[in-house]
Amino acid sequence: MDNLSHGRVIGIDVSRDWLDLHCLPDGHRVRVPNVPAGHAAVADIARDKDAIVCFESTGGQEWQLWALLEAEGVAARQVPPAQVKAFVQSRGTRAKTDRINAELITRFFVFRPEAGPMLPAENFSFSEP
Repeated sequence: MDNLSHGRVIGIDVSRDWLDLHCLPDGHRVRVPNVPAGHAAVADIARDKDAIVCFESTGGQEWQLWALLEAEGVAARQVPPAQVKAFVQSRGTRAKTDRINAELITRFFVFRPEAGPMLPAENFSFSEP
């Protein structure tokens, strides 16, 4: 299945405490806690929308989410922050909030789907904190 052919993408701004989601093409936004129950909610949303999930690398805050998504059969990709930043600058966007960043991550991935690597096998297993 090629999720990008129909443009169903969920971009996530990952922080220590929260996951801010932006879904395309419908523009749906949601915030869930960055805890196992929130990760499960993201997987449910992605499956319901038949979407691929993307997010920036955030110093390890994303690993448990990424592993759970992959374990649940949800395609997920990590996008390079420097490339997202260049994309944002090219759009002339100045406002910087988690909600806006989630949308920009989503739009970047639609523009550059090849920029998102899959989860490396050595990081696939995880343990609950």
